[in-house]
Amino acid sequence: MKLPHIPSPCRDCPFRKDTLQGWLGEDRAAEILEADSFVCHKKTDMQCAGHMLEKGEQNAFVRLAARLRIELNLTGAEQVFSSKNACIEHHKN
Repeated sequence: MKLPHIPSPCRDCPFRKDTLQGWLGEDRAAEILEADSFVCHKKTDMQCAGHMLEKGEQNAFVRLAARLRIELNLTGAEQVFSSKNACIEHHKN
């Protein structure tokens, strides 16, 4: 069984450290990071790898996969922010 998710952060993922600074806005970044899960902004039928990597076990999709014993095989952890606060700070405009 496979779960619908992106395996690594896409080029324009808001959780990537190399995205355009301030484009998302502080409030929207905080709102997304408070969510239990987040779909990819490009492939809206798939879960966002960046959100899963950023939140880890706090992401509902990651927890579901663990309960079902389904390996997500996420890659690109080095591309995302090391903390929620760093991500929000990056997106301040």
